[in-house]
Amino acid sequence: MPITKANGIELYYEVHGEGEPLLLIMGLSLTSKSWFRTLPALSEQYKVIVFDNRGVGLSGKPNTPYSIELMAEDARSVLDAAGVDSAHVYGISMGGMIAQRFAVNYPDRVRSLILGCTTSGGEKHVQPGAEVSMLMLSRGSSTATPEEMAWATAPILYSQSFIENHRELVAEDVQRRIEIPVLPYAYMLQLQACLAHDTYNEIDQIKVPVLVIHGTEDKLVPYENGVTLAEKIPNAEFLTINGAGHIYLTEANDLVNKRVLEFLNNL
Repeated sequence: MPITKANGIELYYEVHGEGEPLLLIMGLSLTSKSWFRTLPALSEQYKVIVFDNRGVGLSGKPNTPYSIELMAEDARSVLDAAGVDSAHVYGISMGGMIAQRFAVNYPDRVRSLILGCTTSGGEKHVQPGAEVSMLMLSRGSSTATPEEMAWATAPILYSQSFIENHRELVAEDVQRRIEIPVLPYAYMLQLQACLAHDTYNEIDQIKVPVLVIHGTEDKLVPYENGVTLAEKIPNAEFLTINGAGHIYLTEANDLVNKRVLEFLNNL
């Protein structure tokens, strides 16, 4: 069980496959296990490194303030532990925020960047609706079980049609999500880091190839945020997933894996 120490805590990570290194960074409250639909396809061609962000899974969960910058430092430490000088970096949601900060702060460590269902924050950030925001904030103090909370948030993470037609896939995601449930205080510390995130005035410094991915029905990080990223980052490619919600990894798994591999293989 690979563990490295960074910024005073232990970080759990795994390495799968062989080839050019590809670092995957997961989103708010989720562990590296939530890459289970992505990992098999990408690790056939790449050396894929996944890890648990601070606050979740098998990594340390300090009850002190978190920041996106601090979590980018954690990601750098994982690459160091894996013996990797530079990697392709793919982050979704909060992981996409971390990936942006990583690319800005450590440009020599990044070969290319994939940003999924995420935002630059800052002055152009488009907020989710009030009901979505209230539900996300209430998770930190909810008395619901992890499974109940996972199902309560499903309508803001998936498109309605997907929940109606593919409930079994949502249920599979929920089970992975609650294997090691996030602790309420750690969830709030990650959420506070997300709310303070702002790379808007820095992302035009990114010079590596970039692919932005966003679903049109994303209620948590509205689609307009993906448009902003693709417009502000020089020469970024933009993959729109029509009809998909925030968890496009589940809703459009095969399509996205294929497009990500095309992007990486054509560099």
